[in-house]
Amino acid sequence: MSRTYAILGALDREVALLREQMVIEGEQRALGTVFYRGTLRGKAVVLACCGVGKVNAACCATYMLTALGCDAILHVGIAGATGHGLRTMDVVISRELCFHDQDPVMLKYFPARRFFDADPALLAACERACARPGVLTGNLRVGRIATGDRYVNDAAARAAIIADSAPDCVEMEGAATAHAAFAAGKPCLVVRTMSDCADDDTDVTYDNFLERAADQSAAIVLALMDEL
Repeated sequence: MSRTYAILGALDREVALLREQMVIEGEQRALGTVFYRGTLRGKAVVLACCGVGKVNAACCATYMLTALGCDAILHVGIAGATGHGLRTMDVVISRELCFHDQDPVMLKYFPARRFFDADPALLAACERACARPGVLTGNLRVGRIATGDRYVNDAAARAAIIADSAPDCVEMEGAATAHAAFAAGKPCLVVRTMSDCADDDTDVTYDNFLERAADQSAAIVLALMDEL
């Protein structure tokens, strides 16, 4: 039996290219957004824009993986680079994800873990997709992604997050999606293109690279569909 893949982004631009490429067979309104069901490159998918932040991502991911019956989830979009040597338009795909704003007391309770691992099969397929000619503008890194309910746009906050969890990039949804997938027992992978470096220049860089970075992550997912 073929899988149905949930594809989630926080911003409309992050999912716009994918929605354009979909054969949409139906749509459902719930949780403040629209869930599009159909096919993408011949694969069954459900696509949604969840909105920014951990709660929005977790709500929509859980709904897609349970109520809508999706078998795996891909979270796609942009992020701020924090790993050494990473630059704008480079790509990070998740080896593991964590919350950079998690109090240690939370580790006492379900799911009692700091890190959520990406699904190995999805990760391998994504690496093959990124190796296709013309897919990437920048460089690829398989690494750690840190999530929190903070838009990181100053050097001091960036340094504090690096000291805490040493991520390759920071964003606001990925680990929440991975947490929801872990709870549902479903595979997960997060794909991020760097729109900025999460520093004092972020506001300008983000505006300049948002569309290009979002579209590159979407292009990676299109190539990934061909590898699945």
